[in-house]
Amino acid sequence: MLTKKQQSELPPNVRNNNPLNIRIGNDWEGERERDIEKGYEEFISPAFGFRAAYKLLMTYKNTHGLYTLNGIINRWAPANGEHDGQTYVNHTENYINYVSNRIGLNRYDEVPAYLYPELMLAMADFEGAKGAFNLNQAREGVALAA
Repeated sequence: MLTKKQQSELPPNVRNNNPLNIRIGNDWEGERERDIEKGYEEFISPAFGFRAAYKLLMTYKNTHGLYTLNGIINRWAPANGEHDGQTYVNHTENYINYVSNRIGLNRYDEVPAYLYPELMLAMADFEGAKGAFNLNQAREGVALAA
């Protein structure tokens, strides 16, 4: 068991079981009863965090027609944005290149259904997890979404 200090030193996506750093806004299955941190969702397990991420990615695909790494990541982490009155800058090109290299797809290739767990795991690592999550957790999240 981690001490409070060790827990506080973890990246937010790891600490919150929110691999892709989903911002607060929806009522997700598997959310913690009480959010401790502001701005980001908190889940009871990594699998529920991956489930929420997968549901969002399926909305990107089925509602917004975003099938490629380029389309998905440009929407997920736009270069410039605003949330709750704060502006931010994402390193979108670095994000796309990182994920592309990790999963072996060109930025304009369609992401096949079987690669979504690997896609989410690569995105989680870029978001700060750096290996804290594993492929089984991502696959469990996809299964929970079914």
